[in-house]
Amino acid sequence: MPELAKKDITIDCSKQKICQNRKNLNKSQNDKSHSNDKNKQNISLHISECKQINSHYAQTTEDQVNPPQSVTENKCELRKEVKDIIKNFDSVFSKDKYDVGALRVEPQRIVLNSDLPVSLRPYRTSPVEEQEIKSQVEKLLQAGLIKESNSPYSSPVTLAFKRDEGKKTRLCIDFRKLNALCKSDSEPLPLMDSLLDKLSKAKIFSSLDLASGYWHVPIHPKDTEKLAFCTNFGLYEWCRLPFGIKVAPAIFNRLIRRILTKYKIDFACNYFDDIIVYSSSELEHWKHLKTIFEICEKESIKLKLSKCVFAQTKISFLAYEIEQGKVSPNNANIETIKKLQPPTNVKELQRFLGSVNVYNKFIPQYAKLRYPLNQLLKKDVKFNWTNECQDAFDKLKEILTTKPVLNLYNPDVTCHVFVDASQKSVGAVLKQPDASDVLHPIAYHARTLRDYEKNYAITELECLAIVDALDKFYYYLHGQKFVIHTDHAALVWLKNVKNLRAHHPQTNGKVERVNQSLVTRLKCKVNSTSTKVPWTKLLESVTNEYNLTPHSITKYPPAYLLLGTLPYDSPIGQNSYYEPVNEARNLALQRTIDYHNKNKIRYDAHFVDKKFNPGDLVVYEEFHYPNTRKLTPPFSGPYEVIKQCSEVTYEINKPNSLTKQATQIVHISKLRCFHSPDKLKLSHE
Repeated sequence: MPELAKKDITIDCSKQKICQNRKNLNKSQNDKSHSNDKNKQNISLHISECKQINSHYAQTTEDQVNPPQSVTENKCELRKEVKDIIKNFDSVFSKDKYDVGALRVEPQRIVLNSDLPVSLRPYRTSPVEEQEIKSQVEKLLQAGLIKESNSPYSSPVTLAFKRDEGKKTRLCIDFRKLNALCKSDSEPLPLMDSLLDKLSKAKIFSSLDLASGYWHVPIHPKDTEKLAFCTNFGLYEWCRLPFGIKVAPAIFNRLIRRILTKYKIDFACNYFDDIIVYSSSELEHWKHLKTIFEICEKESIKLKLSKCVFAQTKISFLAYEIEQGKVSPNNANIETIKKLQPPTNVKELQRFLGSVNVYNKFIPQYAKLRYPLNQLLKKDVKFNWTNECQDAFDKLKEILTTKPVLNLYNPDVTCHVFVDASQKSVGAVLKQPDASDVLHPIAYHARTLRDYEKNYAITELECLAIVDALDKFYYYLHGQKFVIHTDHAALVWLKNVKNLRAHHPQTNGKVERVNQSLVTRLKCKVNSTSTKVPWTKLLESVTNEYNLTPHSITKYPPAYLLLGTLPYDSPIGQNSYYEPVNEARNLALQRTIDYHNKNKIRYDAHFVDKKFNPGDLVVYEEFHYPNTRKLTPPFSGPYEVIKQCSEVTYEINKPNSLTKQATQIVHISKLRCFHSPDKLKLSHE
């Protein structure tokens, strides 16, 4: 590259080093300073240390030469590809902090809920801070990002600590008073889990960072006065979108999202000013990078080269490390959690749980592990750090510091949901098989039981675990085939349960028949002259009598068939004992089937098959709630039969209020022939 030659920079591909003459290096770092060392000593810089070079082209070499991990065996050839792409799109990269682009969009508006200006006096600063503020303001003026102002608005300026420079150099404006008047913007922010799901099939990644992203957004001339800020040496106003304004994240994210959508980009996504480009192959990745850089040129977007990473098989993105279909927590965050000490009060405990909760999907049985810690967060509970709390604290840190790894969700593979429940919590694991049919976890989920859920039976808890898992993993399972795994065999009966509707209780024949028997017995008790108590107090005793009385069909008490025992001894005498419970159940089943067949024969002998033809007039039997008035008509109509849909269903021209359709398909049992009153008139002849 000619730019590298001007800086006297040489690249040693075999040793993966960059070499520059010290004299020229010092000159590139500071134009005003000169090297006193007359001897030209070569400085060897490893690729990971190249960020120490402050000039643009030195930064360019660092990112150009940074070799991808495990992408190709010929690393020199790969670095050449990166260098060529960056060389061709040199204008896309920012030369310094104030070299930013201007998005080719309509100037954005800042809408306030009040026309009353916000005016605050400047903060007092030290001479060193004031000199730093003055220096930055002058550079902002030269770059055209701000201008001098006579606005009625005024917000004070302060300096904040900047991590990469190690001192207070970040210019911040206190917009808190102005933000209180700003009209909210409901632009939805990207969901991190949704962004991660898009990377499941990618193998090569590049991360691009916009240079001072918010400064790319122009502000409408009518609204620049609202963004005025005051210093001890003057009043200025922003011509671009500043950091710290309430609606800035929503405005910026909307514009970047619209740009990617306009060009129909499906190989890149953004989270604010971070853009990640992902591809399934090396050749494809170069094409994707060129496409993104072309878009940056067209839309006047500037990138910060020192924060860009190119062609990596493993990349850090949104507090995660992503590598070919796998995701794990970010190393820096894990190290921070690892250094946390046991909390001494509720605030510190909340801070720890907040840090850990970000990675809860990586922690098996998360709710069960943090259960002792949750007890300390309850109201009016004294903070008492017990051994159980310390064990939970250590266990959570241990799991995260061992770098748990999850697979990214693949929509083309069948999902397996493993559920379990205990007396304290319910949990689930979502897994998918790899090419060798080995199941790998996609996500973990767990939560503690609510107070009323702790009263559930074990079967109900296992069922709750399934419902909770399906609700949590709904976005992965909806429209996909999946398998549920449980160690509770009693839940198998759920596969055969039919949905019942309150509007059609006839389908629940067992309950209706039992209720009929209980009502008959209650009537006898309530109407008895010796019993003058409400039926609600008699229901328990009547139910017990029913359960302990031999059934007329099965010849066994229902309690014996269910429990296998009775609370009283069998009567003494020949043939007075009951068979063993298994044999008794088989006999009861056979007797029930025989009785059912007899009823069918009796019913079929008197049943008259109804049939309707298209055009016939019918009335429809309506269902009425128990509190409906007695004189409410039981039928509605007449309606015309449109067609016969099956042997037992017909379509009639009755409007359906639920589906908003003009016709309705009904069962033949709900229909009756309509006889016109004119046909029933008697003749007077």
